[in-house]
Amino acid sequence: MCIRDSFYADGQLKWEYLFQDGEVSEAKWYNETGQLVSREIYDAGQPERTEGYRPDGSLEWQVRQLGDDRQEVTRFDATGLITARYQALGGQPDGEYITFYADNQAKQVVTYQQGILEGPARTFFNSGQVKNEFTYRNGEVDGPYRTYSAEGQLLSEYTFSSGQLQ
Repeated sequence: MCIRDSFYADGQLKWEYLFQDGEVSEAKWYNETGQLVSREIYDAGQPERTEGYRPDGSLEWQVRQLGDDRQEVTRFDATGLITARYQALGGQPDGEYITFYADNQAKQVVTYQQGILEGPARTFFNSGQVKNEFTYRNGEVDGPYRTYSAEGQLLSEYTFSSGQLQ
């Protein structure tokens, strides 16, 4: 095991890279007070997972490399519960972006295409029942917008065109 590191002017560790069999296996970055800010885990010398931490040391986010410049991003609250999960392409949300209630039930599902809201969107009651359903086109609500009761009954339906209520 080999370690490469760097320090702040006051001698506090700034970052360190750990090497196994000549390849980087883990990297860690620290703030000026010595708290871990983020770390990256490598597989065969390639980044596999990156994590970011809050000042209290709890995990705030995690990015897993999926290949083809795609990542899966997961965000956590201070207690460790997942608050959001989505895929990104080139650093921009791309695909379903899901936010969660504290019980891990989906709260909202929207669709991104290269960082722009594009496609179906749904919000949910904590029970899992659909609350609203609509569609985004070029980042704006476009088409039917339906609102449902907690029992699943259609309460209202509106039509939007390029973000404007018709």
